[in-house]
Amino acid sequence: MLEPLVAPDASPGKTASAEPSALQSTPAAHAPGATGQAGAEALLAVATGLLGCRSAMLWVAEPAGLRLVAGRGLPPGADAAGSALATLVGTDAPVAAVADASVDPRLRADPLVAARDGVRFYAAAALRAPGGRLVGVLGVGDAGAREPGDSLERLAPLAMLAERALEAGAPSRCRQAADASSSAILVVDPSGRTVFANAAARDLLGPAAMPGQPLDRLVPLALQADPEQVAHWLHGDGQSRDDVPSARQLRIRDATGELRLVDAVRCDWHDRDTRGVSLILHEVAEPGGAAREARAVRRDALTGLPTREALFATIDSLRRSGARLGVALLGLDNFRAVNEALGHEIGDAVLQVVACRLMAWLPQDAHLARFGGDEFAILFEAPNGVDGFEPRLHALLRDVARPCEVDHQRVHVEACIGLAFDGSLDASTQGEHGGNGLLALASLALHHAKRAGSLQLRRFSPSMRAEAIDRRHLDLELRRAFRDGEFELHYQPQIDLATGLPSGAEALLRWRHPERGLLMPVAFIDALARSAIAPAVGNWILQQACRDAASWPPAGGRRLKVGVNLFPAQFNDDALVDKVDAALAASGLAPEQLEIELTETIALREDGVAERTLGQLRKRGIRVSYDDFGTGHASLSMLHRLPVDRVKIDRSFVRDLVESRGDKAIVRSITLIARNFDMEVIAEGVESDEQAMLLREFGCHEVQGFLYSRALPRPVFDQWLAERTAARAAAVEPCHG
Repeated sequence: MLEPLVAPDASPGKTASAEPSALQSTPAAHAPGATGQAGAEALLAVATGLLGCRSAMLWVAEPAGLRLVAGRGLPPGADAAGSALATLVGTDAPVAAVADASVDPRLRADPLVAARDGVRFYAAAALRAPGGRLVGVLGVGDAGAREPGDSLERLAPLAMLAERALEAGAPSRCRQAADASSSAILVVDPSGRTVFANAAARDLLGPAAMPGQPLDRLVPLALQADPEQVAHWLHGDGQSRDDVPSARQLRIRDATGELRLVDAVRCDWHDRDTRGVSLILHEVAEPGGAAREARAVRRDALTGLPTREALFATIDSLRRSGARLGVALLGLDNFRAVNEALGHEIGDAVLQVVACRLMAWLPQDAHLARFGGDEFAILFEAPNGVDGFEPRLHALLRDVARPCEVDHQRVHVEACIGLAFDGSLDASTQGEHGGNGLLALASLALHHAKRAGSLQLRRFSPSMRAEAIDRRHLDLELRRAFRDGEFELHYQPQIDLATGLPSGAEALLRWRHPERGLLMPVAFIDALARSAIAPAVGNWILQQACRDAASWPPAGGRRLKVGVNLFPAQFNDDALVDKVDAALAASGLAPEQLEIELTETIALREDGVAERTLGQLRKRGIRVSYDDFGTGHASLSMLHRLPVDRVKIDRSFVRDLVESRGDKAIVRSITLIARNFDMEVIAEGVESDEQAMLLREFGCHEVQGFLYSRALPRPVFDQWLAERTAARAAAVEPCHG
């Protein structure tokens, strides 16, 4: 079980198994005078996640030399004790990076480099005491060679954290106090950054109390009644003498983003050549444990970030102060596939990695929350709009997309961002939008970003809202239509080119709207596929098509088949095969007469569901057709992977077939591929005898299109079927006379 990324009740021994920011719950972060194994391993886990590397190493300087105290993801069997990787940096060379250690004469014979799957890319930082003395080395490596890029910049804050962990001294007094106190205690270094926060401080402040965070983020000056005096009190030397506390009240934001009033006591400390400040905070506003209980409810258990409800409260609070706000909603792409392929523990760890990267990126005056599932929200003040913020968000998308290693699994996730801000609202929507409304607009923008592909950012526009209203209205209408029986099936005949006889028909959905008349699928099918009623409608289509086809008489001695399109959502139903069995049994239709038409959306699924489900259907004798082959991302590997009986040539290749050399080449290629895979071919959209003749010449077996008939309602189709069969029989009947 993974520990929370920012655990309110974490003890010093707890670490997360991914990129933990268990930075706040490990000896490495809490105890500058203790290099506990759990703390070192947590630090290395963060390093591998933030830099997208497989390996990380921490060496400590001792009189006899550098000693490896912790390693993560090291090549199996490699002896890292005397590795030359540790000696690349020192007091004279604070940082170093090597694109490919296997060709570096200093390193290629090193055990960590020469081992199988050894280190190629390598970056390291020297860890130094405040006086410059070398206290250790932090390094990261990967099995693939690559250019250093910004690796050293990413390594720098982790090196600072490791330095504070390895340098025994100044904060030890504060740690002793923290061990016996339920007060919130912070230790701040001379640069104004946190080096230690006890459990009570982490509970009160959340991610803002992470080691390395600036004190001004914990105590925002903009919230203070007298910001200049508070700044001087926090950072100046004249307000208190060593070890003589001085106190005042401060306003802070707690872990949920709510304003809190605290009594703060400042203690200056010094040890050898290092100085800093300790702060002890006591809440004033709420008695007893009410505040802590409220924060626990409004903090995400996995990442430690504020929840959606906490973010709403922060938005409302900031807006009451007159702030103009912006929200960036980041959503991971295809995260469900990570959970299904690698398991939910790995998925949870990846969410922790993403949360840690977002916290590392987060501007000082911004707020971060887990919005739910695989979505994170970033709230910021936007007095002049969001133009200046967009480039930083594009950089964040690239940062999130860097691979991370979790439990020896290299995982790639990408994301999109939807962006909204107060200035994007017109007068008609301004009054109805609170915290929830602003996030709803960002969610609309995120929806459009995801439709455009991975790593996309879209800013909300009023047209998105209008489109969303239309979608919602259409969804309600579709639900009513299904309830009131307004859907009906029409059948487009399919013709055997060798005999001219009907071989079957494709079942096509129509909507007989009470006001707009008969609607074609183009007007509603995409919305229906996204609707929650899609599986139920799809099951009704299956049952009705089987009942209708069971009543069709044979043509030329052959039983006719019916083609049925399934919605992608139906493949999420574990009982789909059972429902197909039930439809066949209830109608009496033979399995060989049913053909399932497979769309590319279903074929592109990577979770194996399509293969398993279609494989079970084929074992029953049910046929499978690949619809619109050649129009999208369809590939030969899909034909090899999926249990397909025939492919359907899309009408776009048939329309100009007679005149277009390119379309002729495409159709020839598709028929040749199908023949080599022992599959049949059917073409749709046939409107002329010339097209039909060419298709037969190229090896196409069956066709459908307006040359023969449009899609017909059931009674009209039955009549057409009888007339067509009789006409073909008369055409081949011998003459007597």
